[in-house]
Amino acid sequence: MNESIAATLRDFSLDAYRPIIPRDLDLGEPLAPRAGNLVKVVIGMRRSGKSYRLFQEMDRLLSSGVPSERICYFDFDDDRLKPITPATGDAVLEAFYAINPSALSEGAYLFFDELQEMSDWGAWLRRIVATRRATIYVSGSSSKMLSTEIATEFRGRALDFELLPFSFREYALAKGIPGVDAVARSTEETMLLEGAFRTYLQDGGFPATLDLPATQSVALLQSYVQRVVARDVIERHNVRQPRVAALFAQRLLGLNARQLSLRRATSDLKAAGLSTTKETLGDLLAYYQEAYLVFTVRELSFSLSESTTSQPKLYAIDPGLALAGGTAHAVDEGQRLEDIVYLELRRRMPGMRREAISSLRTKGHGYEVDFVVGDALSGELYDLYQVCANVDQGGTYEREIRALWEALAESRREEATLIVGRGPDAVLEKDGGRIVQVPAWKWLLNGGGSA
Repeated sequence: MNESIAATLRDFSLDAYRPIIPRDLDLGEPLAPRAGNLVKVVIGMRRSGKSYRLFQEMDRLLSSGVPSERICYFDFDDDRLKPITPATGDAVLEAFYAINPSALSEGAYLFFDELQEMSDWGAWLRRIVATRRATIYVSGSSSKMLSTEIATEFRGRALDFELLPFSFREYALAKGIPGVDAVARSTEETMLLEGAFRTYLQDGGFPATLDLPATQSVALLQSYVQRVVARDVIERHNVRQPRVAALFAQRLLGLNARQLSLRRATSDLKAAGLSTTKETLGDLLAYYQEAYLVFTVRELSFSLSESTTSQPKLYAIDPGLALAGGTAHAVDEGQRLEDIVYLELRRRMPGMRREAISSLRTKGHGYEVDFVVGDALSGELYDLYQVCANVDQGGTYEREIRALWEALAESRREEATLIVGRGPDAVLEKDGGRIVQVPAWKWLLNGGGSA
């Protein structure tokens, strides 16, 4: 038995990590331990809180009566273990079962954190799934554990769950703001929530930044970006132009909620004295999407053969990260508000194809609607969402409204949602259509409507 690994297993205690802030990501009911179980994999960007989501699940098991002796947690992101190989994983299980022999006969709950640090992790885990009476949870960061790779490695024997940084609801709960789940809120609660939303819009939702001063929070978020660039892109993909990769990441974050032109980005980098190509930047964009740094949203197309030539819009993994790691353009409040709405829509549709969130340009006048939630394959629009930073910005507000009216008429929908950063609840009606206007903080907590 590897005594160093055994000591790590013995020393682990959930009490060291309490209080464990609950996350809204639902992993479903725990499966009874048996060989051949589905593996539940929590994926997302580094430092999004995946480890604590595993802790939350372990706490749930303990509360349901599962003895701690049947629960194994091990973090493979440990420099003392390198190189981390399947033999390392075998040593972890050998030590756990030696310390807790009852788990071998009664079944174990195995939690493997950052398993992607192990070489050939897929083959090793498939063997464990097939041979051990266990229920297995895994966390994985970055492009080393993609949804596509999980599907390939497990051939239908795994479920992946995407964890993003704190939503506004999770953020407010973690900060202890009252009234988050209230049916009717007092004036004081409303004011506190509105104030918390303004802070969230600035700082974002990475858990470790929650109680840090602004300067430290910015420095920490910048270090997250640097780590993604260095480890998840340059190191993993053997990128030979690290400065191009770093500057392009900064540009992507600065374009949060704006369109990306690879051609223009290529020209700008060349003008700065850096040799690159449009194809190289296209590859880097794919790498940064894999690493969960940014997402792209394209215009809705109903035809399988139709390929829109419009430039995609970019959305960062977190508004605070975009502000800290991007260029000056990312300071725009409207951009960060739109980013927050996109991320919330993504959270609310776990299981639906990611392409089901798209933008829309009306046929009549080419007006843009920020988000349409629906599936082009079905040919049906589900919901229309427009985002406006401030209703007092008359020209901007009117443009957002007219785009929704035209989209409603063309899609034959009856209702659309206008999410406003600053402004009241309101309902606008016209020609049998309706636009429900709702403050962003309230929509984020309630899903829309008055409260």
